[in-house]
Amino acid sequence: MNNYRMAGFGKRFLAYIIDGIILGIAFSLILIPFGGIFAFLGLGGGRDLTDGEAAAMAVTGGISIFGIILIAMVAPIIYDALLTASPRQGTLGKSIMKIKVVKENGEQLTTGDAFIRALVKYVSGQFCFLLLMVCLFNKEEQNLHDMAAKTFVIEA
Repeated sequence: MNNYRMAGFGKRFLAYIIDGIILGIAFSLILIPFGGIFAFLGLGGGRDLTDGEAAAMAVTGGISIFGIILIAMVAPIIYDALLTASPRQGTLGKSIMKIKVVKENGEQLTTGDAFIRALVKYVSGQFCFLLLMVCLFNKEEQNLHDMAAKTFVIEA
């Protein structure tokens, strides 16, 4: 990777923050209708519910919460993997920060490479946010997810 200039931690971190904001807005737009559904079903409507209505609302609420949690867990991985494997070679945050992800040979990632990278990034970030700062401590400025997928984040 001698021919490329590595993206520093600052740009990578700002791209991560931008992506978090983008995903947060998207989740908010998805979640707003759920409040309307519960209002329509009478949740908090001030009237007594029959046992059947209470059971139906509990099941609907449980399914909704499960769906929300599933989306919240899977969406960031899919977002990261698909955009990193695209000709853009990075998420929207990376594009804004003018950085991109490449393989060791400088080529674009395959979908499989991008998925591995996104999965390791998500899992390591969930267990310990400090693992996303490994790039500060190695000369090639790679994080664990970069090492796992054999990728580099470079200036675009």
